[in-house]
Amino acid sequence: FGEPQYLPMDENHPQKPINYYGFTKLEIERFMDWYDKLRGLKFAALRYFNAAGYDVDGVITGLEQKPENLLPRVMEAALGQRQLKIFGTDYDTRDGTCIRDYIHVTDLARAHVLAIDYIAKNNKSIKLNLGTEKGTTVKEIIEAARKITGKPIPAEEAPRRPGDPASLYAKYDLAKAVLGWEPKYSDVDTLVRTTWNAYTRHSAKN
Repeated sequence: FGEPQYLPMDENHPQKPINYYGFTKLEIERFMDWYDKLRGLKFAALRYFNAAGYDVDGVITGLEQKPENLLPRVMEAALGQRQLKIFGTDYDTRDGTCIRDYIHVTDLARAHVLAIDYIAKNNKSIKLNLGTEKGTTVKEIIEAARKITGKPIPAEEAPRRPGDPASLYAKYDLAKAVLGWEPKYSDVDTLVRTTWNAYTRHSAKN
């Protein structure tokens, strides 16, 4: 979507990506649109924002190698494996740090299953935002992690990164109406707890 023109962002928000990653996602959607028109191949474009957390049942436990997303970096900092940096503390947000829409991977997995069922039953393509309609700041994630892990988790304040919008979060009204989907595990405590459980299990094995 690029820089938000309003929040929370819905499916009709202007699509103006500001980086190559966003551009490629938009182009893939456009490609699928054309393939649907030309060949009748139906698809689901599920637009989720920041995938986070780990399997709530603890079955899938593999850790990402050299993670760059916030929650894994916070976990590594809690385990003393890296220095945590907060990139920008002067944004126009409630605590000065970026707000992002963190969606639990279990919620996302359920949305994929529902989308497949929808296409199979209706033979229609769909484009849906998968969000929480609110969002969480970087500092709120870190504070929740300190509470749940019992670790101090020191964090160094650093300059903003170029191209980082202050806030990004999405509506899920259409996903609820079309698929009957809504986030169940995307509260901050569940996101942090499932991630911490995965990291502590991995540490215990090594």
